[in-house]
Amino acid sequence: SLSLSLSLSTLKMTSSASPQGKVKGIIYLLLIMVVVAAGDEQEYRLTRYLMANYDPSVRPARNSSQALSVVFGVSLHSIIDVDEKNQILTTNCWLTQVWSDAHLTWNSSDFGGIQVIRVPFQRVWKPDIILYNNADAQYSAATINTNVIVTSTGVVTWLSHGIYRSSCDMNVEFFPFDVQSCKMMWASWTYDGYQLDLVKQMDTGDMSNYQSNGEFDLVEFTAAKNITYYSCCPEPYPDITFTIKLRRRPMFYVFNLILPCVLINGIALLVFYVPSE
Repeated sequence: SLSLSLSLSTLKMTSSASPQGKVKGIIYLLLIMVVVAAGDEQEYRLTRYLMANYDPSVRPARNSSQALSVVFGVSLHSIIDVDEKNQILTTNCWLTQVWSDAHLTWNSSDFGGIQVIRVPFQRVWKPDIILYNNADAQYSAATINTNVIVTSTGVVTWLSHGIYRSSCDMNVEFFPFDVQSCKMMWASWTYDGYQLDLVKQMDTGDMSNYQSNGEFDLVEFTAAKNITYYSCCPEPYPDITFTIKLRRRPMFYVFNLILPCVLINGIALLVFYVPSE
């Protein structure tokens, strides 16, 4: 850790100092070790306190009759592949999910002033939000699950990353001057709208870290919340659908496909104007 590195560097400096300086260095080193040990002990005690009677399978709503709000956002980092033949869009995305857990609160003054801790995702309740139009048989393996961030007020933030393959209706009638519009529909698999309510993080997806694609330009990345009622159930089912609009860059195909074909056909036509003699 940083504190340990500083301690080692301090110890090296004091080894070549005067006897009085060595004593001060040793005292400084001991103080750092005491502070680090105390901080580790406080975090360990806090984790035990929070997990003592915690059940990660129970929805952490303050009132069981009210819906738990989950703020959901998607950050698009890159378009990996646009498969027109199989109608599949492959993207690299980061997901942001934020909710309040009434069972994960504490008084920071009782635990050495700790305001935020990181907890393994398996140990806390999480919303089962999935990509509904998933087209990948290895969906779970494509997602990297990370620790959740918990504040003393019970706000839980889960930042996860994954490579997602979603089905998309593509029309290549105007290739290579086509524009494709693909959707990514995210919703809870088991909770209805009376138990879990989805809230858009923004009206658009996050494109601040987007890496441009060599074949397509990203025209827009919008988000919309929808409420769906299915024939099987009277409850509402909310979802947040992100629309990715892509415009193909035609110049590559113009110079490498269209122009060569035009030139070859032109040369072939000129043959008829060449005298037979």
